[in-house]
Amino acid sequence: MLHVVLTGFMASGKTAVGRRLARRLGFDFVDTDQVIEDHAGATVSEIFAREGEPAFRRLERETIEGLALERPTVIATGGGTFVDAENRATLHRLGPVVCLVTSPEVILERVSRSDKRPLASGPGAPERLAKLYETRLPFYRMADVMVETDGLTVDQAAARVAAAISPRLRSSARSEAQCDAKPRPQSDAATTAEAKPSAGPSGDKERSAGSPAEKER
Repeated sequence: MLHVVLTGFMASGKTAVGRRLARRLGFDFVDTDQVIEDHAGATVSEIFAREGEPAFRRLERETIEGLALERPTVIATGGGTFVDAENRATLHRLGPVVCLVTSPEVILERVSRSDKRPLASGPGAPERLAKLYETRLPFYRMADVMVETDGLTVDQAAARVAAAISPRLRSSARSEAQCDAKPRPQSDAATTAEAKPSAGPSGDKERSAGSPAEKER
């Protein structure tokens, strides 16, 4: 089963685009930050303030590893999730990883309207964000697809992501269809029964290895 993973810097639109993409594809949607908050009973900002970033990253890693996805799902991850090597390996196994690329200027304008991002608040936030962006960019480039979203609406960004991953999704669908079409192996009991010699009308025993059905197998 193939899923779609969205990564990218904070405020790049992963949650909004992810929800729209999931609706477009008929997939489920999961926001890993929301899963963490639900399990911890606290917001990401509260976890950062109370336990520190290392504790949050540990929770994040456990969440990524423990995702229970019963249907094809669009997974929106946190801005720092893909920096972790274990997370990258897990997410790459789930399906194509798409990085939403947004310019630092647009990101700064977006985060300035919210106080819910612990790494983007307080004195010196613009300089800190710019440095963090440059630090994370090499890891974002490890995604399977990079999609520019500056100047796009949520619908336009979702459509661009869908177009970028459609070859991978079609290939996966064909592979699954071929697997479903393959004949299932016969049970041991059926094989044993077919292998037994049977008596014909004249009383002579026919050797099953020479029967047409046996030759076709």
